[in-house]
Amino acid sequence: MRTGALMIAGALASALLTTTAAIAAADPATEIPGDGLYLVNVDIKPGTYVSDGTPDNATGCFWRRLWHVQTPADYNDPNFYIIASDFTRQHPLRIVIKSTDVAFSTESCGAWRLVPDVPTGSFGG
Repeated sequence: MRTGALMIAGALASALLTTTAAIAAADPATEIPGDGLYLVNVDIKPGTYVSDGTPDNATGCFWRRLWHVQTPADYNDPNFYIIASDFTRQHPLRIVIKSTDVAFSTESCGAWRLVPDVPTGSFGG
C-alpha cells in the first residue's frame, strides 16, 4: 500500500513539473486584450502594435512604455519610470514597443494587436 501511494505521489509531482515547465515556456503573446500591465518578452512580444483606440472618447486612452515596473520600495514618482507615454482620443493608435522596454501599460485603449513593421524607406530599413 505504501509503495502504491509513493508511486502516485511521484506521478503527481512529475505531472506538476511538466505542467509548470510548459506554462513557463509559453511564447509571449502578439495580442494585448485590454487594460493592464504587460511585461515585454514575457507577456507580450516587442514590435509595432495597433489599436482601434478608446471606445469612450470622454475617457480617452492612456498608454506607457516603461523601463522599470515600480514597486513600493522604489522611488515614489511613477513618471520616473516612463520611456514614452500618451493620453489620446485618436483613432486608430500605433505604438512601437521595443525589446529593451521592460513593460507596457494600457488604460482604456481597447485591444492591441501586433502588425508588421512599416518600412521607413531609409537605407537598411
